[in-house]
Amino acid sequence: MKFNYLFPEVYKKIGWGMFVVFAVLNVLWMTDTIGAWFPCKVISIVPSSTFGDSSFLVQNNGWEDEICMVGMILSLLFISFARLKDEDEYTINLRMKSMAWAFKVFGIVVIVATLTFYGMIWFIVMLILVYLIFFLFIGKFYYELHQFRKEAQNEE
Repeated sequence: MKFNYLFPEVYKKIGWGMFVVFAVLNVLWMTDTIGAWFPCKVISIVPSSTFGDSSFLVQNNGWEDEICMVGMILSLLFISFARLKDEDEYTINLRMKSMAWAFKVFGIVVIVATLTFYGMIWFIVMLILVYLIFFLFIGKFYYELHQFRKEAQNEE
C-alpha cells in the first residue's frame, strides 16, 4: 500500500538533527539570551499596538522568533511523518490511534492551561503548547510501536 502523506525515511534523521538545533535556539530565545539577529522592517497585518500610534503595515522586528518556531515545527513534522522501514497497515492504524490520543490529551491540557494561567504567562504557555501536540504524538506512537515489537519478539 502506498502512503502519500508520509515523508521518506531519511526525513526522520534530518528532523532529529534539526530538532536538537532548534530546541537549543528556542530555549535561548525564550530565556532572552539571544538578541535580534535579523532586525528589519516587516509587513504586519495587525498593528503591534491596536490602540496606540503604532504603524499598521510596516514594523521593525527581529526574525529570530519566527526562525526558531518554524524550524522547530518543521523538525517535529519531519519526525512525526517520516516513513518507517517496515511501514504497513498496522503502523498506519497505530499512527491514527496515536494522533487521536494526542489530540484528546492536547485538548485537555489546553483547557486546563486556559483555566489556570492568565496574562503574559498564559501567552508564553500557549507558545510552548504549540509543540505539545507533536511531542504527545511522537511519544505515544513510538512507545506503542516499541511495545508491539517487544511483544512480537517475545512470541518468537
